[in-house]
Amino acid sequence: MDFTLSKYDALLQAFQDAGYTLCTFRDYVLTPPSNRPSRFVIVRHDVDKLPDNSRRIAEIEHHHNVRASYFFRFKPCSDHRESIMAIYAMSHEVGYHYEDVSECKGNIEKAWDHFQQAMTHFRSYGEVNTICMHGAPTSDFDNHALWLSYDYRSLGIVGDTFYDTDYNDVFYLTDTGRCWDGYKVSRRDKVPQQREWVGRGFSFHSTDDLIRAVNENRFPPHAMMTTHPQRWSSRPVAWIRELLLQNAKNVVKYFLIRIKKS
Repeated sequence: MDFTLSKYDALLQAFQDAGYTLCTFRDYVLTPPSNRPSRFVIVRHDVDKLPDNSRRIAEIEHHHNVRASYFFRFKPCSDHRESIMAIYAMSHEVGYHYEDVSECKGNIEKAWDHFQQAMTHFRSYGEVNTICMHGAPTSDFDNHALWLSYDYRSLGIVGDTFYDTDYNDVFYLTDTGRCWDGYKVSRRDKVPQQREWVGRGFSFHSTDDLIRAVNENRFPPHAMMTTHPQRWSSRPVAWIRELLLQNAKNVVKYFLIRIKKS
């Protein structure tokens, strides 16, 4: 079975055994390239829903002495004070998973106000100075459009995962679609360099594929690994529900992509 907590634990162990440094996005941004480890993985989590799952993932990382980045949406399905404070207590990074343009139906001025309100809210919990976009696959609005008119750095934000990561050097890996090659059915959770990396042989489907590649020295030296913690569970009912739901969503996203192309 894939996408269980024990499988995630095994993945972290494989990276550590292979000599990778597992770090937060903020650590990556604030460390000059010449001072970064020869092998590193930026460990990122997009908390779309079920925030208590994130706490369980965070506990596994804490056991491995790993600090990771957790990006929360400004919605009740994600924004859960108890879970966020527990994640802070384990020395993980908390950031904002923004979707303000889609929330405001494309009104950029309202989206900027909404973004600032969300940042103020999350900073009431603790330090927040990194952000990443929520893809909002069913929306026609791209949340990156906000930065055509405004500058997130004016709010003391040191990095956006899309704009402040060198994806020519850093391999992007995400469990979108409940697999590790879900860029095929993703509208926005991907980077322009994805095809180039795949062309070089870096494409993995299952977590076991990943672990084998790491063990056999077939994994890139620098990577960003993005997970969605609601997908990872060791409880049978929750695991099966997420499997069925994600399969249905993949079909919807596939047709949305086809419609957009046509």
